[in-house]
Amino acid sequence: MKERASILIVEDELITATSIQELLEEEDYRVTGIASSAATALRLCSQAEPVPAVVVCDITIKGDVNGTELAAQLKSLYGCEIIFLTAYTDNRTLQDAFSKDPVMYVVKPYSDTQLLVAVQMAFFKLFNKEKNTNPGRLELTEREKEIAEMVGMGLSSKQIGPKLGISIETVKTHRRRMLQKNNISSFPHLIYLMNQES
Repeated sequence: MKERASILIVEDELITATSIQELLEEEDYRVTGIASSAATALRLCSQAEPVPAVVVCDITIKGDVNGTELAAQLKSLYGCEIIFLTAYTDNRTLQDAFSKDPVMYVVKPYSDTQLLVAVQMAFFKLFNKEKNTNPGRLELTEREKEIAEMVGMGLSSKQIGPKLGISIETVKTHRRRMLQKNNISSFPHLIYLMNQES
């Protein structure tokens, strides 16, 4: 498994791409890069170490190759899980996208929670494929379990803090501590292991 939760964003609208990047990085995902075309996406993947585990991909992108064709190439070459993020919901586009077996098809406009849930699902699918097992029982306090469950529901640290009456930095500290004391490299892996325990 790619050690860190790495994600490639393929989106030709820079404002949208930057917004996605900021959200994912705020939640401790490693963004490999932003590509506005298939050629750029393929170049970024070929140069990345580690290769992105998940690709958030718009269907309509710059260049001759569209997002669904790119998704098929990325899955074949690198084993990436795909999340389509698009404004299109016509039957032809949907059928083309579904034939590429994406983790999720998220329609714009979307909420942060929708995107974070899709990312969690993509990593869950990857961990499930690899049959990652828990070397032992997770060591989590009740507060840590509460935070981890909220992350698993797609809530961001900014959303969790006010709900629990704690600062965003305290949420982040809990998240880091959970990973460190359980010797886990990424939060999606922690969520996966929690789900396996329950």
